[in-house]
Amino acid sequence: MNSVLKDFFSVINVKTFIVIAAACITTLICTELEFYYNVPTDLIGIAIVFPIVFSINAAYSRREKALEHYSVFKGSALSIRYAHMHWIDENSKENHRGLKINGDEHVNRIDTIYRDLFDNLYEYLHSTTPNPETYDRIIEILGDVSLSNEKIRPFLIDTENSRLQNNLRFMAIGLEKIINIKNYRTPNSLRAYTKVFLNIFPIIFGPFFAHIATDKGIEFGIAIAILYSLVLTILDNIQEDLEDPFDGIGTDDIRLNFPTMLGPSTIQD
Repeated sequence: MNSVLKDFFSVINVKTFIVIAAACITTLICTELEFYYNVPTDLIGIAIVFPIVFSINAAYSRREKALEHYSVFKGSALSIRYAHMHWIDENSKENHRGLKINGDEHVNRIDTIYRDLFDNLYEYLHSTTPNPETYDRIIEILGDVSLSNEKIRPFLIDTENSRLQNNLRFMAIGLEKIINIKNYRTPNSLRAYTKVFLNIFPIIFGPFFAHIATDKGIEFGIAIAILYSLVLTILDNIQEDLEDPFDGIGTDDIRLNFPTMLGPSTIQD
């Protein structure tokens, strides 16, 4: 129950109280001036609720796609790490020069690369304005993964080398899809439309709340104004939280900490 309340209050912010205050003040003014009329409630759904819900659905779909691509990225990274741990064999027919294996060297190298990779990926995705230089560094580190693969190539058979390169390819594709989700949001025009209507909502529907107050009592009119304002701003805040699934602000954001499956403990037999 505590977690439910915590999640609920996490989508209530200053904007919520501003809209509520504006709606209540407008209602009181319209009631005092006897300026009221009955507005079809369908108008609220068409003008505000539908665009917000549409945006929430689009943002949620992006979050689910981000989870999918991030899982592919991490899974491919883990597969490459396992190749460095278990696939190398100095008796491989590809080892024409008779090179010797230093297993710890290969594993420690890929661990160091991954630590740097995920640190930079966290910095890029978690920032409000991603730094292009951080992106360039991520691409550079991905090249280090490729070079690390080349170092173990002599100890793998052809099919294993092919699988290793495929995993690197999946990492690169997954990375670009994640980056695109970070940089490209739901349509700006739709979000701007929602923001404008949400901000003028207290003024437009003030006479409607005054109509309710005149008919049912001022307390009831104020209560309805508060309820409408609360619901609409919460929906808008939910959409904002889902819009960037990597920024760490919303309760449903994707965790970007270094994956435990890539930690040193996984190298233990």
